[in-house]
Amino acid sequence: MTETWLLAALWLGLALVATLLSIWLRVATALSEIIVGTVAQLIIGATIGTSLLHTDDSWIKFLSGTGAIVLTFLAGAELDPTVFRTKWKEATLVGLVGFVAPFFGCTAVAYWGLHWGVQASWMAGVAMSTTS
Repeated sequence: MTETWLLAALWLGLALVATLLSIWLRVATALSEIIVGTVAQLIIGATIGTSLLHTDDSWIKFLSGTGAIVLTFLAGAELDPTVFRTKWKEATLVGLVGFVAPFFGCTAVAYWGLHWGVQASWMAGVAMSTTS
């Protein structure tokens, strides 16, 4: 039981570090959480081993799934509606390019570079464009 509490304290400590870092550097919370998580995984994995984080535990998987949803919400909540209303043309252009470029780029790479079929390459384009 002590190991579970120690592990929970480690995960919550990393979340606290990410939050404080985002305030100190004045960057998006979602960005600092991704960076702190990646750096922690690299440092802990290289020095102690990846088994310390117990990433295969069911409660860690649940929390990581919930965190991914919250992270997506935070990224959308940091949009400023006032700025968006004044810069809607630029935002629309960036959004369209952010979707269309990966869509056609991944489709082309899958079709001509990897020699996939037509339907499979279109599916790869859809998958990559929606995640971008």
